[in-house]
Amino acid sequence: MRKGIVLFITLSIIIAMLGLVGVIFTYLDKAKKNTSHTSAMIQANLFFGDSSRAIKFMLKRVGNNKSKKKMIADTLYLAPLTLQPEDSDTFVTVVCKPLDGGVNINWLAYENNKTMQPQYEIAQMLFDRIVDEYSLEDANLLLDKIIENINQDRELESKNRVEDKKGINSLKRFQEIVRDYQFEADDKKVEEVEWENFFAFDFGATLIDGDYISANLVAMLFNMDYEVIRNEWFMGDDLDKFISAHNGDRENYNNKIFTKNIIERLNCKVTYSYQGGIYAFGFDYLDEGAKRFEFYGNQ
Repeated sequence: MRKGIVLFITLSIIIAMLGLVGVIFTYLDKAKKNTSHTSAMIQANLFFGDSSRAIKFMLKRVGNNKSKKKMIADTLYLAPLTLQPEDSDTFVTVVCKPLDGGVNINWLAYENNKTMQPQYEIAQMLFDRIVDEYSLEDANLLLDKIIENINQDRELESKNRVEDKKGINSLKRFQEIVRDYQFEADDKKVEEVEWENFFAFDFGATLIDGDYISANLVAMLFNMDYEVIRNEWFMGDDLDKFISAHNGDRENYNNKIFTKNIIERLNCKVTYSYQGGIYAFGFDYLDEGAKRFEFYGNQ
């Protein structure tokens, strides 16, 4: 029975992605007369819309079936999906990760929000532990800059009514804040922190996709030795059971924050070949649609 379900999910994904490949290859053929870079960007925009429909199709196909939805998440998150026609150098590779696969950086600004106290407390605790672990020079300065930018962007959003101006919505934006802090504090140690392994960057999130967080975050949150668990924790495993089995500190495991349900919010990168070059673009899938398109150009 399980094999049948896995086969069904796999076939559904392959059918959807083959449809995407067919569409993009058709458009690529039509655009050969244009310059490579411009044509590749046009195709990226076209594929951007098709990607949204494919992901939506896969998720809608399984409905509320948790086991099937997890199989789809495992397929998208745990390994790149590459499709390539026979006897052709043309290929498309899709890599996705959960948007909520970490403690949300924007929760640091919720100190006075009563309904978001659990989220604020875990974000502040994680920030403090990172400061200690990496011996950062001026924690107060860095925290002030983070909160200032969160609140500043929210004020801009209120005035301009632009949704994506809410809080800190990307790793790139956060890295700009960190560079500003590094310059002002003359703190080179901040470069050693792989922030993307600990925090998520999307305003409005209230949950963490617990079974898909990094081993770094598991170790930091639950007082576990990273060197011990890094080869034992696999994304997609049951986080709750893993903590218990490895004697982790369960104090920071809050069922109201760490959800076992798949959150249908993900970030994807699509890499594809075109006229001898390799191009890529990224997007976020949320609210049942693809948003925040970004063309990365020739790779």
